[in-house]
Amino acid sequence: MNLRALLLPLLVLAGCGTKPTDLAANVIGRCEYTGPQSKLAECKDYLGAWTAAAAEKDCADVKGTYLGGAVCTPAVSLGFCILAAKPEQNRTYIASDNTAKCAGARTGCEVFGGGVWSPSSLCGGVPDELVVTENAWVQPTKKCFTPAAGEAPGKGPNGQVCVWEAIHGSTEEGRSFRKDADCNKSRSGRPYYPKDPGPRVNDVDPRRNDPAYLAEEAWVRSQINSSSCVCCHASAAPAGASIFDIDREGSLANQFTDRGIAHGSGDVVSIPLGAFPPEMNNGFSKSDWSRMNDSIFLTTDPARMKRFWQKEMEHRGLTAASFVGVEDGFGPLSEQLYYQPKACTGSEGIAADGTITWGKGKARYVYVMEADAKAPTVWPNLDLPAKTLWRLDVPATGTPLPSGSVKYGVVPEGLSQHFPASGSPAALVSGRQYFLYVSADQLMPITRCLITAP
Repeated sequence: MNLRALLLPLLVLAGCGTKPTDLAANVIGRCEYTGPQSKLAECKDYLGAWTAAAAEKDCADVKGTYLGGAVCTPAVSLGFCILAAKPEQNRTYIASDNTAKCAGARTGCEVFGGGVWSPSSLCGGVPDELVVTENAWVQPTKKCFTPAAGEAPGKGPNGQVCVWEAIHGSTEEGRSFRKDADCNKSRSGRPYYPKDPGPRVNDVDPRRNDPAYLAEEAWVRSQINSSSCVCCHASAAPAGASIFDIDREGSLANQFTDRGIAHGSGDVVSIPLGAFPPEMNNGFSKSDWSRMNDSIFLTTDPARMKRFWQKEMEHRGLTAASFVGVEDGFGPLSEQLYYQPKACTGSEGIAADGTITWGKGKARYVYVMEADAKAPTVWPNLDLPAKTLWRLDVPATGTPLPSGSVKYGVVPEGLSQHFPASGSPAALVSGRQYFLYVSADQLMPITRCLITAP
């Protein structure tokens, strides 16, 4: 059961909000589509302050079929997610009879989407726990190979080219990631789905006659082509490009929305996406905690990359002030990274003998951290926050752990202690609060709250 495939598209479609359930009576329309990652039939109602044009555009973004003035009436469903906190309200059905998806649907709706999950009778009798038994996330690996005859030798050992086959991985400058690495492995680290470019895409751009501008644009395309970004942002992607296509003729910048341009200039940060340090990534880097206002685009020359997109902002009459307070737009990645834990309210905790208990689900990752540690998110640099005291991993082929089966600092046979690298973790101090984070898989929290050591 691949819960990531169900959870993430639901987040994209549902949006964000708090948890009221009062829906407006007026109906704008509905959208029927296939979940970009779940591949299940889904249907979304547009209620409240949506305009017909905005609803139709939202539906088109997921390649759906829009019908104005109608609501969803699926013949079968696992339930629906209500998002009624904003004036633009939604009710999203999972039109499937696969009850193995019940827990994932609820988690996607409530934990990350900020909505309220209303299960159908199909999900009424299913145990309310989050478990990943199939297609668990596999930590990426680095590939090294000897360049083909006639190609320049690589910069790795014995003239090899070495590249992480992962999201944010980059091959050597001037080479093509899609040639040197397996894009399917890269796409497995994030939800991929086709999405139309921004509204300026067909605008006439007088800079197409400026050789200096075209040379800089060609350099930007080359940098993107050397990174894993090309796996989703090119027409060769399985279902087409997502948002922008580096192979498309004409203006690259015009394919982006204003916020997309600000991601490029660093005026809207992209830290939640994660990043490799450049020394591990053939010199390519992007925005992260150590270089917060760098570009979202992987590059060997951060200043040059920022300048290209800053000039695009100037071309559009935008400044850094235009984006003060603008959300970064990375959905569950941002929500999780900036999550502020509160005291646990259930039976979660660590007993005097070290036994750890958590919520309803089986774990692949168990963390005990200082109370002010950041929540773990994604590999390679955000999955082991500073102030982590102990992390236990279940391998992708291993059996997830039930609550109460683990003791702090004790590594069961067949599992691995990811942190500390060796030895025992720091002893817990009686009466002190700690952040307990337990997840069914990467970015699938079961429990994320503060416990008090006995």
